[in-house]
Amino acid sequence: MKWFLPIILVLGLSGSAVSQDLDSEASAPRLDSDPKIAFLKSLVVPGWGHHHVNPSDWERGQYHLAAEAALLLSYAGLKIHSGNMRQNWFTYARAEAGVDIEPRDRGFRLAVEDYDNLDAYNDYQERSRNWDQLYEDISANRWNWSDTGARHHYRDLRSRFETMEQQLPALLSLMVLNRVISAVSAYNRAQHSKSAGTTFSLDPVQGTHGVVARMSFRF
Repeated sequence: MKWFLPIILVLGLSGSAVSQDLDSEASAPRLDSDPKIAFLKSLVVPGWGHHHVNPSDWERGQYHLAAEAALLLSYAGLKIHSGNMRQNWFTYARAEAGVDIEPRDRGFRLAVEDYDNLDAYNDYQERSRNWDQLYEDISANRWNWSDTGARHHYRDLRSRFETMEQQLPALLSLMVLNRVISAVSAYNRAQHSKSAGTTFSLDPVQGTHGVVARMSFRF
């Protein structure tokens, strides 16, 4: 399915994090980049932290940004599709079974799915002595399927809708994962850029015992 593409992209970014961060030595990062700022920026917008560290070479950040866009589009598309499926399900129940399930809880919706009509449902509950699960015989609780095939189609609509709804949290989790991976990678790159700015020198200094060398480090 099309919304699995961003999943592959995010996992690929995760697997290549170490190697790409080490390859950053060949670029020219900003030596004044703050690792904490880079981390927070990529946490807000994936890839932004990489741009903060090195605006001229933030290819890895672009991958994270592309993954974010793909995940957002997948989430929006799935949400719209799920909403349409939900309305189709409700409309079908009204047209074929004569009952409005939109304001009802999941228990009632499943009862409509499993029994041909209210009488069959209540009859089963009475024989099972489930007195607390009986529905009052009023017009709002009555349904009647014309045949088993129609009831099975109702079940299929409900199943497809709930499957799509269950995929939405997974996409949100991938968005969080992508942001965390991007933030950690940007932080590491900023840390590396500061290390790359370290210099070492030996300066001759006149001492009491002649010329000696003085070591100095600059970060």
